[in-house]
Amino acid sequence: MKEDRKKIAICVARMQSDIRKKHIQAICREARNRQYDTFIFNVFCTMDYTTNFAKGEAHILDMVPIHKLEALILFTESFLNIEVAMKLVERAREAGVPVISVDYHLDGCYNIMFAYEESFEKIIRHVVEFHGCKKVNFMAGFKGNTFSDARIRTFQKVLADNHIEFEKDRLAYGQFWETPARKNCERWIKMWENGEQERPEAIICANDIMALTVCNVLTNHGIRIPDDMILTGFDGLELEQYCTPRLTMARDDLELLGREFLDMVDKCGQEAAEPYEVRIPFQTVFSESCGCEPIRECNSNEQIMYLYDRGAEMRTRSTETFLMMSELTDGYSAVDMARKLSQYKDMMGVDSAMIFLNRKFYSETDIPCENLGKESMVLLAQIRQGKYTAPLIEIPNHKEYDAMHWMFQEVSQVVFIPLHCLGENYGFLAVSYEEISKDIGAFYEFILSFEQVLGIIRRQSQLHKVYITDMMTGLSNRRGFFSLLEKKIRELQGKEKDILLFLASIDMDGLKYINDNYGHPEGDFAINTIARFLRGSVERYQGAEGICARFGGDEFMIAIVDEECIADTAFFDDYEQELNKRIEQFNKRTSKPYQLGVSTGTIYRRIVDQDDVHRLLKMVDDVMYECKYEHHLSRAVRSRDMIWGETEENS
Repeated sequence: MKEDRKKIAICVARMQSDIRKKHIQAICREARNRQYDTFIFNVFCTMDYTTNFAKGEAHILDMVPIHKLEALILFTESFLNIEVAMKLVERAREAGVPVISVDYHLDGCYNIMFAYEESFEKIIRHVVEFHGCKKVNFMAGFKGNTFSDARIRTFQKVLADNHIEFEKDRLAYGQFWETPARKNCERWIKMWENGEQERPEAIICANDIMALTVCNVLTNHGIRIPDDMILTGFDGLELEQYCTPRLTMARDDLELLGREFLDMVDKCGQEAAEPYEVRIPFQTVFSESCGCEPIRECNSNEQIMYLYDRGAEMRTRSTETFLMMSELTDGYSAVDMARKLSQYKDMMGVDSAMIFLNRKFYSETDIPCENLGKESMVLLAQIRQGKYTAPLIEIPNHKEYDAMHWMFQEVSQVVFIPLHCLGENYGFLAVSYEEISKDIGAFYEFILSFEQVLGIIRRQSQLHKVYITDMMTGLSNRRGFFSLLEKKIRELQGKEKDILLFLASIDMDGLKYINDNYGHPEGDFAINTIARFLRGSVERYQGAEGICARFGGDEFMIAIVDEECIADTAFFDDYEQELNKRIEQFNKRTSKPYQLGVSTGTIYRRIVDQDDVHRLLKMVDDVMYECKYEHHLSRAVRSRDMIWGETEENS
């Protein structure tokens, strides 16, 4: 996408549905022809807010860059919760951006409606008036549904126009789906067999999936279509092309649809343009199931092989998805997960994609985030020209679109998909629409699996953090210390570098005295204060990141692992002096009735393996205990001097 090109956005729920997929593809084709860039914001559910999944999906709609748009195309009908759509409308109105509402009339907006009733009426009149059918059954959708009721009224109108009585028992509700349609068709057949209803000359269905189901049921009972009975559908289901006979139906005129949408976008961008409404008719196709076209010779083997291949492909993909999830969730590290994901990039089937994660996710994982802004995101992974990388870099707040600049230059249409788990928003994925439009269903399966991976990694990271963290101070505990130390040594060993290890063993002085005389809350304060000083002392080292741990009680350990050739040995030599200086400054500033102090031992040596580490730990502890012994003697001398001083005064 280029900055000088005009931009539109499409907001839709469940774009993986057969009909919406075709509509969006038609809009995108025409938008590309007219040099528009297209943002597509999709949620994979109908947004009724009754589930955590729906709440997680909703966050992506907050990302719509209203101020960048020429127009917002809103598939209003796709959102069962109209409030979701209206929030987008209000944002657009505040920004002065025109809204085109699809299949749902919104006052003050441009509206594109589909002429369902007109097209459906043509099919019914074709059956009744052209073919002369007088006894006609009707398979409707849901009882009380707006679209279903409108089609029932159209059916009744055509019957009345032709002086045919409407019989209630010839109406059934197939709920726009297979199982209820099958059940109702079987009930009709039983009525015909029992003489309760005269067999009709035709069955009109309110959509294609019910028509195909009815066709199968009738065929299984030896009723031939169209020789014994005419059958019709409606809406142009892609599956219909693989069935025999081909359905008489109405389907979208996709070329007309694309032109009407972009004509409206062009017009609403003009000054003083007033909102208006367009009704797009369907193409009626009078085909084999009504007898207007001869039934074609069908190669059933080819269809069987096609379905077999599709089934085998789905089984393979399911197996690959399971293996991916097992591999990516083997551990707690989000960093390792991002690197392993490269093995499975082909499952995404795209050459352009970016994965952004927010603080809700990365702050609970091992992704380095101490120096990131509170609202920053992290670019976890990207695929550019087919090459996968895991940058793990900060994306400042509201700079996400800047980070996607390369994608906008190479791809004219981008889909934004939310990433979340159990209602918690983790970020989003931006991906080339041209690539996922080939099989949106497969891509959706990948997204669902990847979201589960993120959720599992986050929870395992939380558990691991509890396992390796001292909960009072937030420092590493003993387990965490050795785990991090081993990891850092292993990283440098992999680089074949000479390794220098600095250790500092620290023990608080007088913790028991503080607890006994001023209470354990004061003791906890003293421990946390020393922990804060130790954390700060490690952060001042300019080389490798140091490890700061509380081993328990009043015992602490510091470790810094660095390349010997660049290690700051002056920092190591001055460490004890600098630490004591900070503690002394605190004692001078504080109003506490006690003084903080520590006994410290430090050492640094070249190491080769873990045996060297354990040897140095013993050595540094010995140095610290010597220091502690000296501090103990010093306190004993001070106490004795105080006692003798008081005795001499009294005498």
